[in-house]
Amino acid sequence: MNHTEEELKQEIRKLEEALKDEKQRTAYSTAILESGNLIVWTVDIDGQLVSFNQNYFHYFLPTSTSSKIYYEKDGKLRSSKAETFWQNKYRKILKGERVNLEVQIKTESGNEWKEVFLNPVYDNDIEIIAISGVAYDITEKTESRKKLKSSEEKFRNIFESFQDLYFRTNFKGNITMLSPSVKDILGYDEKKMIGKNATNYYIYNIKIKSLLRDLISNGSVRNFETGIIHKSGKVIPCICNIRIISHKGKPQYIEGVARDITELKKTNEELQFSKEVAEKSLKVKERFLANMSHEIKTPLNGIIGMINLIDEKDLNRENLERFISLKSSADILMGVLNDLLDLSKIEAGKMELKNSVVNTQKFFEKLKTLYQYEAERNNISLSFEIGNKIPENILADEIKLMQVFSNLISNAIKFTAEEGSIRVSLTVEKEKKKGGLKLKGQVLDTGIGIEESSRKHLFKSFSQLDSSTSKSYKGTGLGLYISKKLVELMGGDIEVENNNPKGSKFWFTFDSIEISASADVSELNEEVSLSTQSNVLVVDDNSVNLQIASEILRKSGCRVTSINNGKKAVKSASKEKFDLIFMDIQMPDLDGVETSKRIRKIDLNKNTPIIAMTAYSMAGDREKYLSSGMDDYISKPILPESLVYTVKKWTDDEHPTAKKSKKKHLKSSLNTLDFNTLENLMKFGGKEMVVETLNEFNNECKSQVASLKEEFSRNNFEDILVILHTLKGNAGTLGVQKIAFWAEYMEEEVKKKNYHIFESNLEELQNLYSEFKIAIKQF
Repeated sequence: MNHTEEELKQEIRKLEEALKDEKQRTAYSTAILESGNLIVWTVDIDGQLVSFNQNYFHYFLPTSTSSKIYYEKDGKLRSSKAETFWQNKYRKILKGERVNLEVQIKTESGNEWKEVFLNPVYDNDIEIIAISGVAYDITEKTESRKKLKSSEEKFRNIFESFQDLYFRTNFKGNITMLSPSVKDILGYDEKKMIGKNATNYYIYNIKIKSLLRDLISNGSVRNFETGIIHKSGKVIPCICNIRIISHKGKPQYIEGVARDITELKKTNEELQFSKEVAEKSLKVKERFLANMSHEIKTPLNGIIGMINLIDEKDLNRENLERFISLKSSADILMGVLNDLLDLSKIEAGKMELKNSVVNTQKFFEKLKTLYQYEAERNNISLSFEIGNKIPENILADEIKLMQVFSNLISNAIKFTAEEGSIRVSLTVEKEKKKGGLKLKGQVLDTGIGIEESSRKHLFKSFSQLDSSTSKSYKGTGLGLYISKKLVELMGGDIEVENNNPKGSKFWFTFDSIEISASADVSELNEEVSLSTQSNVLVVDDNSVNLQIASEILRKSGCRVTSINNGKKAVKSASKEKFDLIFMDIQMPDLDGVETSKRIRKIDLNKNTPIIAMTAYSMAGDREKYLSSGMDDYISKPILPESLVYTVKKWTDDEHPTAKKSKKKHLKSSLNTLDFNTLENLMKFGGKEMVVETLNEFNNECKSQVASLKEEFSRNNFEDILVILHTLKGNAGTLGVQKIAFWAEYMEEEVKKKNYHIFESNLEELQNLYSEFKIAIKQF
């Protein structure tokens, strides 16, 4: 009996220990379930809750019979009573199904989404005895999914409204994606083209071979023109941008955009045709005017000449009146003819300035001589005034300046009554930097004046304020129009105002500079004197020209080496460093252009400015010599002042051109790769990153150099500026000093529209790129 009780006590202790362990394990499980984000619950086969954690109580336990639960169906958010919703799901579970769904719960902090898993609980894997539910929060995931869907819809809407043709292919040329616009452009259904090869839809020629080669080499091709084939067989001209898309350095696919340029080409062809017709018409008009002016001027000059031979003193009063009428008519006819010829030149764009030294005092004396007699004859007071700040000598086209003043003065005399007055003046409107002047000419009269509404017609061709058949004032209506064009050519404006209390005030402005009147070296003023002793090489096969140029330069303080042929000049340049070289163009054996090219290859003088000297002075010569590698151009016969000024321009450190020249040649002191910059970059990214970046720059620079060449052939200087700006920035960041410097220099020159030197600058950029490729191999 006692033994049995002892055994019972031991059994009870074992059960107590087991119960304690079970409670501990249950506590652990409960703690885990309660502390996490999971929602856990169990219901029996009647749908009654058997167990649940606190999260279930917070989210899913219905607070009333009207509690609702939300879910998505067919893309729309729907709701149902919570009790009905769950009972329907539980019935599915009792049939042996497993249910996975997403529901939305309204909480105090907002709407939350939960993903729910409902599973049957089996007794010995045979009979369902309960249903278990587990849910967790997917709010962030759902919101991200919605944003992605919205973004995809937005992209799709843009894609479907895309007017250009977007395409994507694999590297075999098979089409993998197309924009719906293919239907409008080519007539094909988008879906039917997927999987087809792109070669079925474009014209294959040598240009396409070049495109593929450039695409493989550079990774992208821009503004490539080709023809794509419409469903009807018609070829549609398009311009394309194509590129290879890579991921983590591995090429993935090719994508591109093609734009239909049918209308653009049609418009260009029409414009080209119109341009050719206009040019032909203009040439016919020019030939006609040239021939007619010759035919008319020849007898007219004879008439005027004979009139001038008549002695007015021998004429009686009646014949004198006839003589004055005849002379006036001849002068008017000659004026009309000259106006028509000027108009022809202006419309053809062939009117050019021929600046020279103009003595302002003598200029006004000429004007006075021309118009004083006519003014006195009409009993009009004519006065001239030169402003205090007006220089004694200015640089201007005297003939065209005289023409503008003459048009305004003759008009003033024409429209001013007897006992009226006319005042002509020249003043300084504005003093610019570097000695530049904006001058203002004025003609004030006390004539009939001009109504406000009529002013806008004044400066139009063949325009007169009184165009009636009974008009009182004669003229072609060309004078003010021609004056306006001449003033614009001189960099100014022309306007008219009422001159109180009556009359008109015509004024115009033009650009000029103060200049010395003398061409003798001994009398050169400070403006063109040399502040430094420059070492100059003069090359000319003509002994007289060589002696004159050398003597002028020596008297101005230069050290001069005189050479009479190209071969000797090359030899001299290989032995001595010069500050400046004057090079005659036309020489036997070795001409000036070829001599200059050889000197450019000599390290000692490869950066020395070379100035072309030639007797030729046709339009375009300057650009031709500059594009061949020379730096400037002066024409013969050589004026001492011009020669000395050119030396000052290119050697005086204070002169803008010399500064520019020194800047251009500064690159010789720079490094291809700046290792200080690279070392700083390696501190942050490591050598591997720097090497990879340099290799990427290498590929990009190669592409950019090729693009510059291509865009130059198209005269597309806007894109050239973008490419140079990008190249300058990238090269500067990586310490590729010479390329960065040269790209900046090229960008500045393009902005100044110095297009004639672009080709030689691009060649130098290619040389610098070759140096860079060698440098990175050694890095």
